[in-house]
Amino acid sequence: MPRLRIVNPAEYLPQVRRLLAANWAETGFDFEFRPDVAAYQRLFDAGMCFAVGAFEGAEVVGYCTVTVIPHPHNPAVVVASNDALYVSPGNRLGLLSGRLIVTAEREARARGAHRFTWHTRAGTDLAQVMQRHGYAPVDVVVMKEL
Repeated sequence: MPRLRIVNPAEYLPQVRRLLAANWAETGFDFEFRPDVAAYQRLFDAGMCFAVGAFEGAEVVGYCTVTVIPHPHNPAVVVASNDALYVSPGNRLGLLSGRLIVTAEREARARGAHRFTWHTRAGTDLAQVMQRHGYAPVDVVVMKEL
């Protein structure tokens, strides 16, 4: 069973390029994938970002990156937001996704978060998993090219 560990996303990004590319391919975004490692480092240094890595030995087989920030409309409300959640295909049949979610929630709470939001495409397996974990749809995200 993979071991979970809280890590600095900027430090682990170079180690997981293959997983990141696979994650990006699955999301269906139509722009180039170029993660800003320096931005992740600044967020981590400010205490506003962390990641949960799932390790089998030295190999990362899954991850969850999260930001934790005070809400701009009321800084007393601290919100955690999922940036990415990915589990390698060979590790999806077990409980790893749920373990990553629960560990991310626990760490976010320890960092002062009162709420946790996840961005997921409607109708996906992740959307169903999140609802089984007690999450409910609350917003609709709309987008257009400018």
